[in-house]
Amino acid sequence: MLGQLMDESMNGYLMQQILQQIVGKQRKISFGMIYPLFKRLNEAGYITLNDYLEGNKRSKKIATITDLGRQRFQELMMQKVPLNPNLEFIYTVKFRNFHQVKPALRQQILNEYKEYLLDSQKSLQQQVTSMKKTPISKEDLKNAQWVLSLQQVQMQAALDWVNASLKKL
Repeated sequence: MLGQLMDESMNGYLMQQILQQIVGKQRKISFGMIYPLFKRLNEAGYITLNDYLEGNKRSKKIATITDLGRQRFQELMMQKVPLNPNLEFIYTVKFRNFHQVKPALRQQILNEYKEYLLDSQKSLQQQVTSMKKTPISKEDLKNAQWVLSLQQVQMQAALDWVNASLKKL
């Protein structure tokens, strides 16, 4: 949310649309999430909320990032991404906000992601090796190897993307 407000002030409706586009179909961004988060960010001093009246329509809350919010955004971008189920999502959010940070931080984030991908690639290779020693049916082994081959292709594509992005920097 702070990253989006770095670009421009916005109301909850626009914020919901943008965040929904970022997270895709896997997650639902509701107004029941947006407005309480606006309130918490406002209470923390990261944003200000102002009512905006447009004609006879209902007033809208417009969120604007503060200097403290800009500082917090930079801190969040500098934090190393923890290994957890949200890792890919967190990197996606960071990548979406690259235009807000200096090239050195972009390089750091890409290198951390590359390190994660390389570790994951090694882990996949270990799975391939250990799977051959696992007493499972031939058909199950065949399907498992097939799925692992997909994961290896995806991992390699991500590594190629990171390397190309680092080269551009």
